[in-house]
Amino acid sequence: MGPQRLLLSAALFLAQTVPQEASQHCGRLEYWNPDNLCCGSCLQRFGPPPCPDYEFSENCGLNDFGDHKPAPTKEPCPLKPGTPSVLSSQESSSLTVSSPPWTSEHTAPWQAFLTIALPLVLVLLVTSATILRLAQRRHSSHHHRKAVHPYSDIACSDPNISPGSLEAPEAELPNLTSQPLSRLLDELEVLEELIVLLDPEPGPGGSLACGTTRHLAARYGLPAAWSTFAYSLRPSRSPLRALIEMVVAREPSASLGQLHIHLAQLGRADALKVLSKLG
Repeated sequence: MGPQRLLLSAALFLAQTVPQEASQHCGRLEYWNPDNLCCGSCLQRFGPPPCPDYEFSENCGLNDFGDHKPAPTKEPCPLKPGTPSVLSSQESSSLTVSSPPWTSEHTAPWQAFLTIALPLVLVLLVTSATILRLAQRRHSSHHHRKAVHPYSDIACSDPNISPGSLEAPEAELPNLTSQPLSRLLDELEVLEELIVLLDPEPGPGGSLACGTTRHLAARYGLPAAWSTFAYSLRPSRSPLRALIEMVVAREPSASLGQLHIHLAQLGRADALKVLSKLG
């Protein structure tokens, strides 16, 4: 059952269950006289209730047109000692015809409970249905983005390059694998070329940037907060140079071959070509 159908069913149930006001003109213990166009007292018209624990229905069980509204089932008064248990046919017919609008006072708390609880249930149903609908839309939107951009974290400088075609095993790069990453800090020309390629990010409204220094830092396990801080130091300090210094300080055994693999996974063929000058 969809959220809209559930809300419609709850609204219909609430409309059928919550008691309606019998009169729009008179108080609870009064009724509207359509002939005289004034309010009358239930006590004056029907007399006192037959039992101490009985009270008048709202507006004497009458609506503003003078018609009787359905009243709850009435239980007979308990017999007192000395009261005959069998009523005469005249008394019995009188009770049946007059049907005074009295209800037990024990029904009032239950009606008050329904009046408060049912609107609360309706509000909870509306809130739950709304949250469920938003969750479904977000879930479907997430899968749609995954289907459209399955390799959104890969730079596509060349559309004909597949995600795995640039990955080269370390065995094929013996020169880079054996060289430490710290060497790149000494090769200033190569480092400057990599900075020009990897540091820039598009401005507002630009296309999605893939394979930048920010993505390379994520490959090395650095949090996004670090990348944000490193980019805040531009242009006085290069984020790529700060990244290499951080990786070397944290892991002295880091090699150029590892950097080559990360760049290949990001699809940066241009950066790989520059890095191959160190091979």
